[in-house]
Amino acid sequence: MVRTLVAVALCWIIGEATGLDETIWALITALIVTQSSIDQTFATARDQIIGTLVGAVVGTLAITARLVLGFYWPIFCIALLPLAYMAAVRPSLRFAGVTLMIVYLLPSHGSNPYWPLTERLTAIFLGVIVSLVVSFVVLHASARRRGFLTAGRMFREMDELLQAALGRQEMWSELEARNDHCARNLLVINECVAEAYRENWGLLEKRHPILTVLPALMRRMLSDTMLVARAINAGKDRGGFSGVAGLHTGLSHAYRSLARRCEIHAAGKAHDKPYRPGREDVLSALPTLGQDALPEMHFVIALLRQDLRRATDVLMSTPESRAKDLRDMIGK
Repeated sequence: MVRTLVAVALCWIIGEATGLDETIWALITALIVTQSSIDQTFATARDQIIGTLVGAVVGTLAITARLVLGFYWPIFCIALLPLAYMAAVRPSLRFAGVTLMIVYLLPSHGSNPYWPLTERLTAIFLGVIVSLVVSFVVLHASARRRGFLTAGRMFREMDELLQAALGRQEMWSELEARNDHCARNLLVINECVAEAYRENWGLLEKRHPILTVLPALMRRMLSDTMLVARAINAGKDRGGFSGVAGLHTGLSHAYRSLARRCEIHAAGKAHDKPYRPGREDVLSALPTLGQDALPEMHFVIALLRQDLRRATDVLMSTPESRAKDLRDMIGK
């Protein structure tokens, strides 16, 4: 709300200071383009700019045809048809039709019919530029912090999912619902990384390498967790299941430790001083199955243990770690 109001106010101030006659279009553009995140603002600004340019070209041709042929509405309808088709095929071009209406339908003053077009386009671009600047400067939330906090919350939810599966407390449909909720968090993490690239001007891999690999890491952890839950659900009525419920203490310790580590990263304190539990504390607590367990349980638990080790190595890596090395670590 604050960013939107600041963007609109700045457009009005700049328009008044420069004597722009069509300042209203700058205000409307700022209201449209300013979004809740930098990434969304960039996407809307890109669509606005491309649509405005296309609409301006078509609008200029339409004004010229009107001056030459003397028709008004037939020329507008002919000009609008291709823009409506383009908006249907590529929704990002939806602003082209709006621009055509702005430059063609609204009355113009003065002897030069092209001058209002220039003024209106200037106002639209002013609104786009102000919105982008305001999105970076005014009260924008750190995407890095939000990404790590979401990852921490996701680790805790996976811990609860696994506890429910190991304790055989819930139906499979309920476990799937938990998985769907975790998957939505994964989408949020992807959005946070995309926005963090914008915030850091493409230097995210140098500044926050762990964040760049976080989506792949969390996707892998969620896949392993559901694989274990499925194996438990499939084998719960068969022999060799005894002892599985006792796995939760060690696995839960790992999930909660990694969640805490993500929260420390979110606070920007991951490398200030040693935090407990450390890497060896987490790894030493990872449980193993007895020899009488089902073969498929041995397989899925081994996968989960392996990826918990990778997650621990990544989230507790040194500040000098490179994004490429972390990606290789996850992909091994």
